[in-house]
Amino acid sequence: MDWSSVSHHFKQTWCTTSLSLVLFLGATYFLLWAERHTIQSNLILEELINGGESIDVHTENDAARYEGRIVHIIGPLRILEPISEPDYNIQVQAVKLRKRVQMYQWIEETTDQENFLSEPGEESQKSYWYHKDWRDYTVDSSLFYIRSGHQNPTFMPIFSETHIAENVKIGWLYLGLDVKRKVNDYYEIWSDSRPERSDIKLHSGFYYHGASALQHEIGDLRIHFSYAGREDDIYTAVGIIERGTLQPYSPVNFPTADPISLLRKGSYSLKQIHDLEKRDSNTHTWKYRFLGLVQVFATAMTLHPDWIILFLECKWISSKLRRCTRVWIILVLSVSYTLFIMSLPWLIHKPLFGLMVLGGAALPLLHYSRLLSRREEEAEREGYARWGDVR
Repeated sequence: MDWSSVSHHFKQTWCTTSLSLVLFLGATYFLLWAERHTIQSNLILEELINGGESIDVHTENDAARYEGRIVHIIGPLRILEPISEPDYNIQVQAVKLRKRVQMYQWIEETTDQENFLSEPGEESQKSYWYHKDWRDYTVDSSLFYIRSGHQNPTFMPIFSETHIAENVKIGWLYLGLDVKRKVNDYYEIWSDSRPERSDIKLHSGFYYHGASALQHEIGDLRIHFSYAGREDDIYTAVGIIERGTLQPYSPVNFPTADPISLLRKGSYSLKQIHDLEKRDSNTHTWKYRFLGLVQVFATAMTLHPDWIILFLECKWISSKLRRCTRVWIILVLSVSYTLFIMSLPWLIHKPLFGLMVLGGAALPLLHYSRLLSRREEEAEREGYARWGDVR
Protein backbone atom coordinates (compact mmCIF):
# COMPACT_ATOMS: atom_id res chain seq x y z
CA MET A 1 0.00 0.00 0.00
CA ASP A 2 1.29 3.44 -0.96
CA TRP A 3 0.95 5.61 2.16
CA SER A 4 1.26 8.78 0.12
CA SER A 5 -1.93 7.83 -1.75
CA VAL A 6 -3.62 7.14 1.60
CA SER A 7 -2.69 10.63 2.82
CA HIS A 8 -3.84 12.17 -0.45
CA HIS A 9 -7.20 10.36 -0.35
CA PHE A 10 -7.77 11.36 3.29
CA LYS A 11 -7.27 15.02 2.36
CA GLN A 12 -9.92 14.66 -0.34
CA THR A 13 -12.48 12.88 1.88
CA TRP A 14 -11.49 14.13 5.33
CA CYS A 15 -15.01 15.19 6.32
CA THR A 16 -16.85 11.94 5.58
CA THR A 17 -13.86 9.85 6.68
CA SER A 18 -13.63 11.65 10.01
CA LEU A 19 -17.33 11.12 10.61
CA SER A 20 -16.96 7.42 9.81
CA LEU A 21 -14.01 7.16 12.21
CA VAL A 22 -16.08 8.73 15.00
CA LEU A 23 -18.86 6.20 14.40
CA PHE A 24 -16.23 3.47 14.23
CA LEU A 25 -14.83 4.48 17.63
CA GLY A 26 -18.35 4.47 19.05
CA ALA A 27 -18.96 0.91 17.81
CA THR A 28 -15.59 -0.15 19.24
CA TYR A 29 -16.43 1.35 22.63
CA PHE A 30 -19.80 -0.44 22.61
CA LEU A 31 -18.13 -3.81 21.94
CA LEU A 32 -15.58 -3.26 24.71
CA TRP A 33 -18.31 -2.17 27.12
CA ALA A 34 -20.41 -5.26 26.33
CA GLU A 35 -17.50 -7.65 26.96
CA ARG A 36 -16.41 -5.87 30.13
CA HIS A 37 -20.00 -5.89 31.37
CA THR A 38 -20.24 -9.63 30.70
CA ILE A 39 -16.99 -10.35 32.54
CA GLN A 40 -18.02 -8.21 35.50
CA SER A 41 -21.46 -9.86 35.67
CA ASN A 42 -19.85 -13.31 35.64
CA LEU A 43 -17.41 -12.35 38.40
CA ILE A 44 -20.18 -10.86 40.57
CA LEU A 45 -22.31 -13.97 40.04
CA GLU A 46 -19.37 -16.19 41.00
CA GLU A 47 -18.77 -14.10 44.13
CA LEU A 48 -22.43 -14.41 45.14
CA ILE A 49 -22.68 -18.15 44.49
CA ASN A 50 -19.34 -19.01 46.10
CA GLY A 51 -20.32 -17.13 49.25
CA GLY A 52 -23.81 -18.65 49.37
CA GLU A 53 -24.91 -21.17 51.98
CA SER A 54 -28.02 -23.33 51.67
CA ILE A 55 -30.20 -23.07 54.77
CA ASP A 56 -33.55 -24.42 55.92
CA VAL A 57 -35.96 -21.57 56.60
CA HIS A 58 -38.86 -23.83 57.57
CA THR A 59 -37.69 -24.94 60.99
CA GLU A 60 -36.74 -22.53 63.78
CA ASN A 61 -36.16 -18.83 63.22
CA ASP A 62 -32.39 -18.36 62.91
CA ALA A 63 -32.39 -14.84 61.47
CA ALA A 64 -29.94 -13.57 64.09
CA ARG A 65 -27.57 -16.48 63.43
CA TYR A 66 -27.37 -15.83 59.68
CA GLU A 67 -27.36 -12.03 59.90
CA GLY A 68 -25.04 -10.55 57.25
CA ARG A 69 -24.49 -13.88 55.47
CA ILE A 70 -25.32 -14.90 51.91
CA VAL A 71 -27.97 -17.63 51.92
CA HIS A 72 -29.70 -19.88 49.40
CA ILE A 73 -33.30 -20.71 50.28
CA ILE A 74 -36.09 -22.77 48.71
CA GLY A 75 -39.72 -22.79 49.70
CA PRO A 76 -43.32 -21.72 49.08
CA LEU A 77 -44.34 -18.07 49.16
CA ARG A 78 -46.34 -16.81 52.08
CA ILE A 79 -48.38 -13.65 51.52
CA LEU A 80 -49.33 -12.19 54.90
CA GLU A 81 -51.70 -9.53 53.51
CA PRO A 82 -53.53 -9.75 50.18
CA ILE A 83 -53.39 -6.98 47.56
CA SER A 84 -56.73 -5.44 46.73
CA GLU A 85 -58.40 -2.99 44.35
CA PRO A 86 -61.67 -2.19 46.13
CA ASP A 87 -63.18 -0.19 43.25
CA TYR A 88 -63.04 -3.29 41.01
CA ASN A 89 -63.74 -5.88 43.70
CA ILE A 90 -60.30 -7.44 43.12
CA GLN A 91 -58.33 -9.17 45.88
CA VAL A 92 -55.41 -11.56 45.28
CA GLN A 93 -53.05 -13.45 47.53
CA ALA A 94 -49.92 -12.75 45.48
CA VAL A 95 -46.67 -10.78 45.43
CA LYS A 96 -47.72 -8.43 42.60
CA LEU A 97 -50.94 -7.06 41.18
CA ARG A 98 -50.59 -5.27 37.85
CA LYS A 99 -53.24 -2.90 36.51
CA ARG A 100 -53.12 -2.14 32.79
CA VAL A 101 -55.10 0.90 31.66
CA GLN A 102 -55.98 1.59 28.01
CA MET A 103 -57.93 4.44 26.42
CA TYR A 104 -60.17 4.31 23.36
CA GLN A 105 -58.75 6.86 20.89
CA TRP A 106 -58.45 7.98 17.29
CA ILE A 107 -55.48 6.44 15.45
CA GLU A 108 -54.00 7.99 12.31
CA GLU A 109 -52.64 5.74 9.57
CA THR A 110 -50.84 6.80 6.39
CA THR A 111 -50.26 5.03 3.10
CA ASP A 112 -48.00 6.10 0.25
CA GLN A 113 -49.51 6.34 -3.22
CA GLU A 114 -47.36 6.02 -6.31
CA ASN A 115 -47.70 9.15 -8.41
CA PHE A 116 -45.14 9.52 -11.18
CA LEU A 117 -46.21 13.11 -11.91
CA SER A 118 -45.42 14.37 -8.41
CA GLU A 119 -42.10 14.93 -6.75
CA PRO A 120 -41.04 12.47 -4.02
CA GLY A 121 -42.13 13.45 -0.51
CA GLU A 122 -45.09 15.61 -1.54
CA GLU A 123 -48.16 15.48 0.69
CA SER A 124 -50.31 14.62 -2.32
CA GLN A 125 -48.60 11.23 -2.45
CA LYS A 126 -49.89 10.27 1.02
CA SER A 127 -53.39 9.26 1.98
CA TYR A 128 -54.60 9.50 5.58
CA TRP A 129 -57.26 7.40 7.22
CA TYR A 130 -58.46 7.17 10.80
CA HIS A 131 -59.84 4.43 13.00
CA LYS A 132 -60.55 3.91 16.70
CA ASP A 133 -58.57 1.53 18.90
CA TRP A 134 -57.29 0.96 22.44
CA ARG A 135 -53.88 2.32 23.41
CA ASP A 136 -51.82 2.26 26.63
CA TYR A 137 -50.78 5.88 26.09
CA THR A 138 -52.38 9.12 24.92
CA VAL A 139 -52.23 9.65 21.17
CA ASP A 140 -51.56 13.33 20.40
CA SER A 141 -54.34 14.25 17.96
CA SER A 142 -52.90 17.77 17.50
CA LEU A 143 -50.31 16.19 15.20
CA PHE A 144 -52.93 14.61 12.92
CA TYR A 145 -53.10 15.76 9.32
CA ILE A 146 -56.90 16.05 9.56
CA ARG A 147 -57.63 17.25 13.10
CA SER A 148 -61.29 18.15 12.69
CA GLY A 149 -63.49 15.40 14.11
CA HIS A 150 -60.50 13.40 15.40
CA GLN A 151 -59.80 14.91 18.84
CA ASN A 152 -58.38 12.70 21.61
CA PRO A 153 -58.18 13.46 25.35
CA THR A 154 -54.90 15.07 26.36
CA PHE A 155 -54.27 12.90 29.44
CA MET A 156 -55.09 9.55 31.03
CA PRO A 157 -57.32 9.99 34.11
CA ILE A 158 -56.14 6.62 35.46
CA PHE A 159 -52.61 5.27 35.10
CA SER A 160 -51.24 1.76 34.78
CA GLU A 161 -49.47 0.62 37.92
CA THR A 162 -48.14 -2.42 39.74
CA HIS A 163 -48.82 -3.06 43.43
CA ILE A 164 -46.33 -5.11 45.44
CA ALA A 165 -47.34 -6.92 48.62
CA GLU A 166 -45.88 -5.43 51.78
CA ASN A 167 -45.08 -8.64 53.70
CA VAL A 168 -43.91 -11.68 51.75
CA LYS A 169 -42.06 -14.59 53.31
CA ILE A 170 -40.32 -17.82 52.44
CA GLY A 171 -40.32 -19.73 55.70
CA TRP A 172 -39.36 -17.32 58.47
CA LEU A 173 -37.43 -15.02 56.12
CA TYR A 174 -38.99 -11.88 54.69
CA LEU A 175 -38.25 -10.88 51.08
CA GLY A 176 -36.95 -7.37 50.44
CA LEU A 177 -38.52 -5.02 47.90
CA ASP A 178 -35.75 -5.48 45.29
CA VAL A 179 -36.10 -9.25 45.61
CA LYS A 180 -39.89 -9.13 45.21
CA ARG A 181 -39.51 -7.03 42.04
CA LYS A 182 -37.94 -10.08 40.35
CA VAL A 183 -41.27 -11.95 40.51
CA ASN A 184 -42.59 -11.72 36.94
CA ASP A 185 -44.61 -14.88 36.27
CA TYR A 186 -47.88 -13.09 35.54
CA TYR A 187 -51.30 -14.70 35.31
CA GLU A 188 -54.30 -12.84 33.92
CA ILE A 189 -57.36 -12.29 36.12
CA TRP A 190 -60.67 -13.16 34.44
CA SER A 191 -63.09 -12.20 37.17
CA ASP A 192 -66.88 -12.52 37.01
CA SER A 193 -67.44 -10.54 40.21
CA ARG A 194 -68.98 -7.23 39.17
CA PRO A 195 -67.81 -4.05 40.93
CA GLU A 196 -70.21 -2.11 43.13
CA ARG A 197 -69.61 1.18 41.30
CA SER A 198 -72.24 1.75 38.60
CA ASP A 199 -69.86 3.66 36.33
CA ILE A 200 -67.60 0.59 35.97
CA LYS A 201 -68.78 -2.19 33.67
CA LEU A 202 -67.39 -5.73 33.49
CA HIS A 203 -67.25 -7.68 30.24
CA SER A 204 -65.01 -10.65 29.29
CA GLY A 205 -62.58 -9.95 32.15
CA PHE A 206 -62.15 -6.25 31.27
CA TYR A 207 -63.40 -3.35 33.36
CA TYR A 208 -64.77 -0.40 31.35
CA HIS A 209 -65.16 3.22 32.42
CA GLY A 210 -67.83 4.51 30.06
CA ALA A 211 -71.47 4.47 29.13
CA SER A 212 -71.35 0.92 27.74
CA ALA A 213 -69.08 -2.10 27.81
CA LEU A 214 -69.96 -2.98 24.20
CA GLN A 215 -70.30 0.35 22.40
CA HIS A 216 -67.24 2.46 23.13
CA GLU A 217 -66.69 6.19 22.76
CA ILE A 218 -63.50 8.23 22.50
CA GLY A 219 -62.04 8.65 25.99
CA ASP A 220 -63.46 5.42 27.43
CA LEU A 221 -61.07 3.41 29.60
CA ARG A 222 -60.45 -0.34 29.60
CA ILE A 223 -58.68 -1.94 32.57
CA HIS A 224 -57.31 -5.44 32.90
CA PHE A 225 -55.60 -7.04 35.91
CA SER A 226 -52.93 -9.71 36.26
CA TYR A 227 -50.98 -11.03 39.22
CA ALA A 228 -47.60 -12.70 39.83
CA GLY A 229 -46.14 -14.78 42.65
CA ARG A 230 -49.08 -16.79 43.89
CA GLU A 231 -49.39 -18.01 47.44
CA ASP A 232 -47.70 -21.42 47.94
CA ASP A 233 -45.71 -21.24 44.67
CA ILE A 234 -42.21 -22.67 45.16
CA TYR A 235 -39.35 -20.18 44.67
CA THR A 236 -35.57 -20.28 44.96
CA ALA A 237 -33.77 -17.16 46.21
CA VAL A 238 -30.18 -16.12 46.88
CA GLY A 239 -29.27 -12.96 48.76
CA ILE A 240 -27.92 -11.55 52.01
CA ILE A 241 -29.85 -11.46 55.28
CA GLU A 242 -30.25 -8.01 56.82
CA ARG A 243 -32.48 -7.67 59.89
CA GLY A 244 -34.43 -10.80 59.07
CA THR A 245 -35.03 -9.77 55.45
CA LEU A 246 -33.46 -11.17 52.28
CA GLN A 247 -31.82 -8.25 50.45
CA PRO A 248 -29.57 -7.90 47.36
CA TYR A 249 -25.87 -8.47 47.96
CA SER A 250 -23.37 -5.64 47.34
CA PRO A 251 -20.21 -7.17 45.77
CA VAL A 252 -17.04 -6.58 47.75
CA ASN A 253 -14.75 -6.67 44.71
CA PHE A 254 -17.01 -4.34 42.71
CA PRO A 255 -18.15 -1.59 45.11
CA THR A 256 -19.58 0.58 42.30
CA ALA A 257 -21.71 -2.24 40.84
CA ASP A 258 -25.41 -2.57 41.58
CA PRO A 259 -26.38 -5.02 44.34
CA ILE A 260 -27.41 -8.44 43.08
CA SER A 261 -29.96 -11.03 44.20
CA LEU A 262 -31.40 -14.10 42.51
CA LEU A 263 -35.01 -15.26 42.49
CA ARG A 264 -36.53 -17.94 40.27
CA LYS A 265 -39.74 -19.87 40.31
CA GLY A 266 -39.09 -23.53 41.08
CA SER A 267 -36.66 -25.51 43.19
CA TYR A 268 -33.00 -25.17 42.19
CA SER A 269 -29.67 -25.92 43.81
CA LEU A 270 -26.93 -23.30 43.95
CA LYS A 271 -25.21 -24.80 40.93
CA GLN A 272 -28.45 -25.02 38.93
CA ILE A 273 -29.45 -21.41 39.57
CA HIS A 274 -25.88 -20.32 38.76
CA ASP A 275 -26.03 -22.12 35.40
CA LEU A 276 -29.44 -20.62 34.59
CA GLU A 277 -28.32 -17.07 35.39
CA LYS A 278 -25.12 -17.51 33.39
CA ARG A 279 -27.05 -18.86 30.41
CA ASP A 280 -29.38 -15.86 30.44
CA SER A 281 -26.40 -13.51 30.75
CA ASN A 282 -24.68 -15.16 27.78
CA THR A 283 -27.87 -14.82 25.71
CA HIS A 284 -27.91 -11.06 26.32
CA THR A 285 -24.18 -10.88 25.58
CA TRP A 286 -24.60 -12.47 22.15
CA LYS A 287 -27.35 -9.96 21.37
CA TYR A 288 -24.91 -7.15 22.22
CA ARG A 289 -22.20 -8.77 20.10
CA PHE A 290 -24.47 -9.08 17.09
CA LEU A 291 -25.57 -5.46 17.53
CA GLY A 292 -21.90 -4.43 17.71
CA LEU A 293 -21.14 -6.33 14.51
CA VAL A 294 -24.03 -4.57 12.76
CA GLN A 295 -22.69 -1.21 13.95
CA VAL A 296 -19.18 -1.97 12.68
CA PHE A 297 -20.52 -3.17 9.32
CA ALA A 298 -22.84 -0.16 8.91
CA THR A 299 -19.99 2.23 9.79
CA ALA A 300 -17.63 0.55 7.33
CA MET A 301 -20.26 0.87 4.60
CA THR A 302 -20.23 4.65 5.07
CA LEU A 303 -16.56 4.81 4.06
CA HIS A 304 -15.68 5.97 0.56
CA PRO A 305 -15.26 2.97 -1.83
CA ASP A 306 -11.73 4.12 -2.68
CA TRP A 307 -10.63 3.08 0.82
CA ILE A 308 -11.46 -0.52 -0.07
CA ILE A 309 -9.47 -0.20 -3.28
CA LEU A 310 -6.48 1.11 -1.33
CA PHE A 311 -6.81 -1.73 1.18
CA LEU A 312 -6.88 -4.36 -1.57
CA GLU A 313 -3.50 -3.06 -2.80
CA CYS A 314 -1.81 -4.62 0.25
CA LYS A 315 0.71 -7.26 -0.81
CA TRP A 316 -0.46 -9.93 1.64
CA ILE A 317 -4.00 -10.05 0.22
CA SER A 318 -4.73 -12.81 -2.26
CA SER A 319 -6.53 -12.36 -5.55
CA LYS A 320 -9.56 -14.26 -4.16
CA LEU A 321 -10.55 -11.33 -1.98
CA ARG A 322 -10.06 -8.85 -4.83
CA ARG A 323 -12.62 -10.78 -6.87
CA CYS A 324 -15.27 -10.45 -4.12
CA THR A 325 -17.93 -7.76 -3.96
CA ARG A 326 -17.51 -4.66 -1.79
CA VAL A 327 -20.25 -5.80 0.61
CA TRP A 328 -18.58 -9.20 1.14
CA ILE A 329 -15.16 -7.61 1.72
CA ILE A 330 -16.59 -5.25 4.33
CA LEU A 331 -18.47 -8.12 6.01
CA VAL A 332 -15.28 -10.21 6.26
CA LEU A 333 -13.32 -7.30 7.71
CA SER A 334 -16.17 -6.42 10.12
CA VAL A 335 -16.34 -9.97 11.48
CA SER A 336 -12.56 -10.07 12.00
CA TYR A 337 -12.50 -6.67 13.69
CA THR A 338 -15.47 -7.51 15.95
CA LEU A 339 -13.84 -10.75 17.11
CA PHE A 340 -10.54 -8.93 17.63
CA ILE A 341 -12.14 -6.32 19.91
CA MET A 342 -14.06 -9.05 21.76
CA SER A 343 -10.84 -10.92 22.49
CA LEU A 344 -9.05 -7.99 24.17
CA PRO A 345 -10.87 -8.04 27.57
CA TRP A 346 -10.86 -11.83 27.64
CA LEU A 347 -7.09 -11.99 27.13
CA ILE A 348 -6.79 -10.50 30.63
CA HIS A 349 -9.66 -12.38 32.30
CA LYS A 350 -9.38 -15.79 30.57
CA PRO A 351 -6.27 -15.83 28.31
CA LEU A 352 -7.08 -19.21 26.74
CA PHE A 353 -10.58 -18.15 25.69
CA GLY A 354 -9.21 -14.80 24.54
CA LEU A 355 -6.62 -16.54 22.34
CA MET A 356 -9.35 -18.71 20.83
CA VAL A 357 -11.44 -15.65 19.93
CA LEU A 358 -8.32 -13.92 18.59
CA GLY A 359 -7.63 -16.96 16.42
CA GLY A 360 -11.20 -16.77 15.13
CA ALA A 361 -10.59 -13.13 14.20
CA ALA A 362 -7.50 -14.11 12.20
CA LEU A 363 -9.12 -16.99 10.28
CA PRO A 364 -11.09 -14.88 7.73
CA LEU A 365 -8.00 -12.79 6.97
CA LEU A 366 -5.78 -15.87 6.69
CA HIS A 367 -8.28 -17.44 4.30
CA TYR A 368 -7.86 -14.51 1.92
CA SER A 369 -4.12 -14.06 2.45
CA ARG A 370 -1.34 -14.98 0.03
CA LEU A 371 0.00 -17.48 2.58
CA LEU A 372 -2.89 -19.91 2.12
CA SER A 373 -3.36 -19.14 -1.57
CA ARG A 374 0.23 -20.18 -2.30
CA ARG A 375 -0.33 -23.49 -0.55
CA GLU A 376 -3.47 -24.08 -2.59
CA GLU A 377 -1.60 -23.30 -5.81
CA GLU A 378 1.23 -25.69 -4.85
CA ALA A 379 -1.29 -28.41 -4.02
CA GLU A 380 -2.97 -27.94 -7.38
CA ARG A 381 0.40 -28.18 -9.18
CA GLU A 382 1.25 -31.38 -7.34
CA GLY A 383 -2.09 -32.83 -8.34
CA TYR A 384 -1.51 -31.97 -11.98
CA ALA A 385 1.99 -33.54 -11.81
CA ARG A 386 0.65 -36.81 -10.39
CA TRP A 387 -2.04 -36.93 -13.10
CA GLY A 388 0.68 -36.48 -15.75
CA ASP A 389 2.76 -39.32 -14.26
CA VAL A 390 -0.21 -41.66 -14.36
CA ARG A 391 -0.76 -40.93 -18.02
